[in-house]
Amino acid sequence: MFRKILMSNKTKLFPYFTALIPLILNQNVCNAQTTETSAFKIFDEKKALGTAGLSSLEGSSGGGIASWATIGGYGSSKGLGTAFHYTYVNLSDYQNQNIGGLIGIKNRVEISYTHNFFQTGGTGKKIGIGKGYQFDLDIVGAKARLLGDLADTSLIPQVAIGVMYKHNGDKTVIHKVGAKYTNAADVYLAATKIFSRAHIILDTTLRLTKGNQWGILGFAGDRHDRYSPEFEGSIGYLPPFIPGLVVGVEYRTKPRNQNSTPESNWFDAYATYFVNKHLNVTLAYVSLGTIANYRDQTGVYASLQTGF
Repeated sequence: MFRKILMSNKTKLFPYFTALIPLILNQNVCNAQTTETSAFKIFDEKKALGTAGLSSLEGSSGGGIASWATIGGYGSSKGLGTAFHYTYVNLSDYQNQNIGGLIGIKNRVEISYTHNFFQTGGTGKKIGIGKGYQFDLDIVGAKARLLGDLADTSLIPQVAIGVMYKHNGDKTVIHKVGAKYTNAADVYLAATKIFSRAHIILDTTLRLTKGNQWGILGFAGDRHDRYSPEFEGSIGYLPPFIPGLVVGVEYRTKPRNQNSTPESNWFDAYATYFVNKHLNVTLAYVSLGTIANYRDQTGVYASLQTGF
């Protein structure tokens, strides 16, 4: 009986079913779009342009050779941010390349990773480790903002504490050049502030480290096997007539852990341009002093950063 009623009303019900199909499909599309939009809202990009900093040589946000108190990415206190970078440093007798990324969590915590490829080229043969030998250094970092705001109108700087765990994969060669360890951790405390009326950004950082050439040549040595307090400082000028441009200098002191391979303090003069929140380009002149007994290691630092 039911079948007979259904069949008799089939032609009457069919238009109603066909009318419902677009509504059902449209609802599914709307649900998918809502889910996608909600996912992207996490990366809200509400921080001001430039306040995410650059990607440093060690992967954390900051300057080129110095770590700052910045939290990478443009996520606000309610969102996430991220950045990815590639950096190339061409020195008198060596080359270094590094690639990495970071994530900023609610503008409070930063997690970073980078891998350094330090290439000796023809110098490797001269220092007895083989022509073209490459050192590999992995760095995993974590940073937490303790207080302050980078860009507000108060005089209180943004202050952050950070740690970097470093692993050098060249055990035999590292011990051959006089280092004691292939793994170690750096700890640092940084204070950074943008003074908008003066168009200046200032940073000062205290680092405890055992790293020889930031870890490329291992950690500690025959001369010193304790953590050394080292200073990092940066100053940058933000010209109001070229929005997105920052020019400045950085300085970083280094430990002297080995008698056989002395180290020098570092210096750079940089120009960086924030095209937008998704692209940043940095060029710098760097002076890294003596590396593995080869003096006057100067050259060009170039870095490309993307993210949101």
